[in-house]
Amino acid sequence: MKETCRGFVILFFVIAFSLFAVSGSLAAESKFRRDFRTSYEQNRFDSLGFLVRSNKAIMPGEISALVNEARMAETFQEKMALLDLASAMATMYREWHGNGGMVQDIEKLQKEEIAEEEKRKAELEKWSKYEAFTGNILMRASQARMESQGLTPVLFPHWVHRLYFDCKACHNWIFPMKRTNSMTKAQILDGKQCGVCHNGKLAFDAKKNCSRCHMFGKLGFEKFTDPRKADVSRLVESARRLGTGLKLENLPKPGTLPIDKFGEIDWMLLRKQKTHVPLKEIAPGKKEDTRDSEILFESSTGYVKNVLFSHKVHTDQVACSSCHREIFPDVLGATKSTKTEMSQGKSCGACHGKVSFKAAECNKCHSKPVGEHIPGALLRKK
Repeated sequence: MKETCRGFVILFFVIAFSLFAVSGSLAAESKFRRDFRTSYEQNRFDSLGFLVRSNKAIMPGEISALVNEARMAETFQEKMALLDLASAMATMYREWHGNGGMVQDIEKLQKEEIAEEEKRKAELEKWSKYEAFTGNILMRASQARMESQGLTPVLFPHWVHRLYFDCKACHNWIFPMKRTNSMTKAQILDGKQCGVCHNGKLAFDAKKNCSRCHMFGKLGFEKFTDPRKADVSRLVESARRLGTGLKLENLPKPGTLPIDKFGEIDWMLLRKQKTHVPLKEIAPGKKEDTRDSEILFESSTGYVKNVLFSHKVHTDQVACSSCHREIFPDVLGATKSTKTEMSQGKSCGACHGKVSFKAAECNKCHSKPVGEHIPGALLRKK
């Protein structure tokens, strides 16, 4: 009996090991494919010719494996890379061994994938124009469910809320400082997320005014896509009700929101002219978190001015936890911000270009001449 049990145990491990080995070999790149891909990438046609002549029997299976992997790949780029390799392999197989059927099948699949990708891009572009203004978010992750309830997608105009509240009023205690589609009707009606304000007291009641957020495509929604189309009198009235004030008469062009050369609201001018004084908190008694220090970032070239980073300017609006430590470490000299990183949404680009002025506004940051002494500023060496 013991010998029988021992035999079953051994058999079980043998079968399990065999299945693992097979699955591992299927997932791994075969030697032929690895050699073919390397030679193809290096344009070593002599080596490719030898591989194709010597591996006639296995090539149909290798080509089919590439096509199957392409069908299962998650991204368009991955699909096309696999299909490109499969096409090259099938073309050479046809030239050396006379079977061209696979080439035609792969070309057909490539055309289908390209058409599907163009369709996907067209769908994205159709919606992206409504997010063209910095901070606007079109929430349509649950569009099918919304439509079944007679609702259109939500257009969140970040700029409208910023007229009345500093960033720290909501971030990070209500919402994380990043784009999210985690909002739910149940949470909002329970007084959480958007429902913290939209309760009929501070702002309109979300329970009775669904269409005021689910406004995409409805009459007048364009006023929220771009501040140049806004009903300024209504914005001023809302500011008055909230007690923040919006004194547009103090601006160079009285009665209009200041717009910079990129078509964005000039928030710094609004603050400098004390045209609006947004609320810093929603919850009474919330501790104010500010820092009043400066860091001088030396320019790496003599003809580009230095950057004087003001903690006060930022912490007047943003909580320290929004940047530290996820975006920036708390160590002087550890931050290395480059234009490339910013364009990718990293470092300063986490906000600038998304909810604040674009990094292309170079002179707004590079404002201090090289060699100018800034009393009290911490120095960030090149």
